[in-house]
Amino acid sequence: MPVGNAQEELTADNPEVLQFIHERWRESQLTELDRDFVRVIEDTIELLISKEIILFTDLPPKVQEKLLRRKEVRELTNYEGTMGSGGDDLIPL
Repeated sequence: MPVGNAQEELTADNPEVLQFIHERWRESQLTELDRDFVRVIEDTIELLISKEIILFTDLPPKVQEKLLRRKEVRELTNYEGTMGSGGDDLIPL
């Protein structure tokens, strides 16, 4: 469907349309994987801290701030997504 001032219409099986859709899907998948991977890194840092392999204070101040802020936001948000349900914020193994 034309958007805005666009006058051109293409069929759903047009190669350009299919390429556009594929590229958006790929970008979406990468974004989701990046978000999930960030959570894996956070969980790994938490594990290392809980096992006293590293100290929270060993981390650079900016990293400490980001970790604390993300934890605070997760606690304030009743998150129900692909990582868990019912407020559970653990990655299922």
